[in-house]
Amino acid sequence: MAAAWGFAEATFFFVVPDVWTSRVGLRSPKRALATTGSALAGALLGGAVTYTWGRNTAAATSQRALAKVPAVTESMIEQVEQEVTEAGHVSLMLGPTRGVPYKLYARASGLQRRSLLNFLAWSVPARLLRFILVTLLAAGLAAGARRLFPRLPEKLITAVFWASWAGFYGWFVPTVSRRR
Repeated sequence: MAAAWGFAEATFFFVVPDVWTSRVGLRSPKRALATTGSALAGALLGGAVTYTWGRNTAAATSQRALAKVPAVTESMIEQVEQEVTEAGHVSLMLGPTRGVPYKLYARASGLQRRSLLNFLAWSVPARLLRFILVTLLAAGLAAGARRLFPRLPEKLITAVFWASWAGFYGWFVPTVSRRR
């Protein structure tokens, strides 16, 4: 599941695989860390597909297609193109800190005919660090809640988890769309 989610988000899906990996982390932090590896593998494959698509598709066509993804704007796509032009693949490290989708870096790298292997190498830390941090945060919060409130029903932990992600996306999509 995590690999499929990683692939989907690296192409045209807009919900991050961290949702799945952190969900697994609620009950099994060790298993959740393994799912981050699966999510990374899927993201790398999806990134390679998006890179290839960006390389073989007219810039205006790929820009229009990606601008239809929630929380992606044309100005964001142009900004990523500029970042990749100026900083190369190291710019991938900035994306997760600003809510910029990985797929935009994949497309820009392909469009600019940069090295696919270099792109994939930089993708590993750019994707994996956030996957691990979000997953461990969810696992830690759930474990802390169980310690503080030993009778807390698992259904409540799960409900808070889903409400938190829904709240995040309810804030993120409109905020990012307005910001750009």
